[in-house]
Amino acid sequence: MSVSIALIPVALTLRIVMGKKNFENFANSMKVKEPTNFQNELEIVRTVRKAGYDAEKWLGVIKTHIAGDKQFMTWEHEAGKWTAIFSKLDSTELVKSFMHSINDAAGRNVFDSTDVGNTAGSVKQLASAAQLLSYPTNFRDGELLFRTLKEFGVNPLRQGGAIICKVEQSVLTFRQFDDHPFFVEIQNAPDLKKIYEYLSDVDEDYKRCVQDMVYQKLMQRAAEKKMTVESEQVLEDNSIVIMLNVRGE
Repeated sequence: MSVSIALIPVALTLRIVMGKKNFENFANSMKVKEPTNFQNELEIVRTVRKAGYDAEKWLGVIKTHIAGDKQFMTWEHEAGKWTAIFSKLDSTELVKSFMHSINDAAGRNVFDSTDVGNTAGSVKQLASAAQLLSYPTNFRDGELLFRTLKEFGVNPLRQGGAIICKVEQSVLTFRQFDDHPFFVEIQNAPDLKKIYEYLSDVDEDYKRCVQDMVYQKLMQRAAEKKMTVESEQVLEDNSIVIMLNVRGE
């Protein structure tokens, strides 16, 4: 008899970790909204494209890439106004440059604020405030998290139940309450986007460590039960499918 066992990467999405309501609140807290005097979608699309950016319908809003293929903002209709939605992770300089370009293409100030510098400055203030918050992670195993951080070369330290490490100018403190996933506190982060990219890399490596640990335990138990491996396949998502042969006594 053969048994197929799929080792799926063990990671929870932010939505699962936080719950729907908390996730939505978190997502909204990461937005920076700048109302405009655009009258309709057509005017937005024409102006944005004239400024040299793209403007495409996406999930009921208009999406515009502001840096590369992954970094974008959206145009959404809120409270009777077309509003530019940025992320707190977007740099002040990037937002200022984008808003200036849109104003130049439109031939007027399309944003409610007449001073783009002050408007973009609010992004910096909001990002600074965000650094004082704690964010949920997918990490549950403290020993595994500590090992993963150490392998990344950031020399983590233990302080009571917390794990602390320094990444460039930023200090990351991982705390766990009861059996819930760790939260990370970010301090002194001049560029939150880089910190999120770093945490994403750590998360991927952590998942690989978890998968390897589960794999080793499975193979050990299979050997104890005198099972033999018929086949082993690594899928596109890096999960592993193992076919075990269970021999009768």
